[in-house]
Amino acid sequence: MVVMRTTRFTAVAVGAAAGLLLAGCSASDNTAGQTPSTQNAAQSSFAGFDPCSVLSQPELQHYGVSEPGEAVDQGIGEPGCSFKADGGDYLLTIYTAEKSDRTYWEQRRGNFGVFESNQVGSHQGIKAIEQGAGGQGGCRQIIESGGGSVSVDITFRSDKIQGDDVTCAKAMEIAQVVEPKLPG
Repeated sequence: MVVMRTTRFTAVAVGAAAGLLLAGCSASDNTAGQTPSTQNAAQSSFAGFDPCSVLSQPELQHYGVSEPGEAVDQGIGEPGCSFKADGGDYLLTIYTAEKSDRTYWEQRRGNFGVFESNQVGSHQGIKAIEQGAGGQGGCRQIIESGGGSVSVDITFRSDKIQGDDVTCAKAMEIAQVVEPKLPG
């Protein structure tokens, strides 16, 4: 039975990653037509922003995380950091996407079953759940920042799945802690 739980958790996480990978495969080169100086400005907007250290140890402990995060890179221009909650109840991943602005996400709207504009502190945001993943314990809160975006992604383990409202509320709660620390 433990294998099934782990397998389902892994399947949900892999499914979310595959959706992001597919979304990235269809992305156009956002740097086309930009001068070198505007390309550097876009690329440097996240200079110094580290998704593995954006949350302090006390903030992580508040969310049930005591271990350091692990850098992740899906190869689609969204490097991030994953934190496993103590007891493995959920996985928290913070992604940076310095070239993925509102237009980028709007073009991928069809990849999401839930795609709702919202506000995270002083930044515009999007609450998103992958297409077909409703009720599966995953939610992403996207925060627009500096011509790109930062995402707070929550994925609950299969035997700990929370409803979409609870999962998205947790993603929003953590996003509100991350938001004041964003560039631009």
